[in-house]
Amino acid sequence: MEINLKKCTVFLTEKEMQTLLCKDIELYKIGLKRGKAIMRSEKQRRRELNKYH
Repeated sequence: MEINLKKCTVFLTEKEMQTLLCKDIELYKIGLKRGKAIMRSEKQRRRELNKYH
């Protein structure tokens, strides 16, 4: 997984990312909620584009 930060790029495996998120459950919940919102938004945008094409 590639994570772009201001001054560097960090590469973590899925297992390493899970380990970090398990240490901060609140952060995990926030990220999960944000991910769901982003996915819904992208899906809606695709529907709207396909509707007009």
